[in-house]
Amino acid sequence: MSDTVHRFLLVEPADMDRFEGWLEDMAHRGLHYRHSGFFFVHFRRGEPASVRYRLEPMGSLWSRESQDYCRALGWDRLGQVGRDFELYRNPDPDAPELHTDPVVRACGLERVSKTLRLRCAAILLCLALYLVSAFLAMRPGDFWVERFVSGSALYLFPLALELLGIAAALRSFAAFFAIRRRLRRGVPSRRDGSWRWVAGSNIALLSLAGAFLLFSIWFFCASFTNDGWEGELDLVSEPYPILELRGLEGDPSMESATSPTFLERFGYDAHNYVHCRRYPLLSEQYEVTQFLTDGGDYEPRLDMEWRRLSLPFLASPLLDELVYRYTEYNRFPDEYIVSELALAGFDRAVLAAGNRWPGQKLFLQAGNVVIYLDYSGARDLTARPELLAALAQFDGR
Repeated sequence: MSDTVHRFLLVEPADMDRFEGWLEDMAHRGLHYRHSGFFFVHFRRGEPASVRYRLEPMGSLWSRESQDYCRALGWDRLGQVGRDFELYRNPDPDAPELHTDPVVRACGLERVSKTLRLRCAAILLCLALYLVSAFLAMRPGDFWVERFVSGSALYLFPLALELLGIAAALRSFAAFFAIRRRLRRGVPSRRDGSWRWVAGSNIALLSLAGAFLLFSIWFFCASFTNDGWEGELDLVSEPYPILELRGLEGDPSMESATSPTFLERFGYDAHNYVHCRRYPLLSEQYEVTQFLTDGGDYEPRLDMEWRRLSLPFLASPLLDELVYRYTEYNRFPDEYIVSELALAGFDRAVLAAGNRWPGQKLFLQAGNVVIYLDYSGARDLTARPELLAALAQFDGR
């Protein structure tokens, strides 16, 4: 069995008292400090002992006289820890301390204090720049809930990871400044078992960061391998939700109004088309477009966005965003008359009727299903509630 044991760096060296207390508790368990890296601390197995560890600012005891003084008191230099400190060890629990005056020790931490302040300012500046860039990345007219359920909020995961890392760093910086203020008041350092709750909180942050990282990698890969599909309404074999425009019009003899431009350039009829998109753990979405004609001047149109969300609590906020996006967000807010309706089978229903030409926009929510209907024609979308109820009950088969 190897005599070296590796442990995560559970307590940051900037949290000086707790870092020293952690190493001393590990020595009581027979694990003696050997050296440290960026993420891990390496211990040597041995006999349990009452060993003291002390952190000193880098370079503060580098002179020959200082090193001779430390060795005379029984303190051995073990090397650098982190960016700002070096570590000393004394196997004698009764040997004199390196510093007996808390105020003098606080003065010796001045250079580290300046460095940590600059580092803290740099971290907060980078966070501010990242938040601004994330905000600018949002396209005009997009909204948070809709972006999330549409799988276009992947950039939020790196932001979450960065926030977790910043939280851990700022907590250790705050602990350092709290220690320094206490020393300046003449209160000596205290090393107790409080390092355990700090280590526990860091483990929780590390676990959460790992979960975010794994989920973001999985989400990114799954977003490019989803089983979405699309096609013309008369040709697709996959099931999809649809409010039949012919049924709404009450005239089964009406014919599909094709799109000559798309037929000529791309070879398909975009006027009667369905898109299906499935986003892992987020939503299943369908976009259905229908154009009909009576052979004369009347050509009704119906566009539908149908979403089944994996997170039901987002359904109502998504409906609010859709209403705002397609009505109040319009340049002409008096274009629609917006009203809440009570429709059987739906938790919420919002109707936006056009003021200037025939047409309606209907927003529906039934559980975790959110539906947006944009109708241009002479009928009333709410006149056939049985068709709407069947639309909300689509289960993918």
